[in-house]
Amino acid sequence: MSSSAPPSVDARQARRLKLPPMYTFVRVRLHGHERYCWTGHIYDVSQSGMRFELDEPLEPGTVVDVRALLPGAHHVVINASGQIVRLHDEAGEPGPVRMGLSFDRFDAGEDEQRLCDYMALAQTKAA
Repeated sequence: MSSSAPPSVDARQARRLKLPPMYTFVRVRLHGHERYCWTGHIYDVSQSGMRFELDEPLEPGTVVDVRALLPGAHHVVINASGQIVRLHDEAGEPGPVRMGLSFDRFDAGEDEQRLCDYMALAQTKAA
């Protein structure tokens, strides 16, 4: 028996953690470049990616390196690389543009572990 329900719009596997953007910080550079070119704020993060904003849009498919500072009693820094998968705002409109990033890899195992620990602690506090 087949279902006639439309597919889910949000097909993510990993749970997202909403963050207060004013207390987050992300630095972004094109993958492999030495200097971080853009600075923005993170709206949510999961073990598979993040939604953040920059003052200018990056095209979906662009591969970037990010250094993310996550808020808390002790700030958590993660370094990862990934691909821009979508724009959440209209490009061309004045102001920052939100975009989604899918992580391809973390710079070190410690980065991935810090993110996992951060997510677990946040879920524990929420419970």
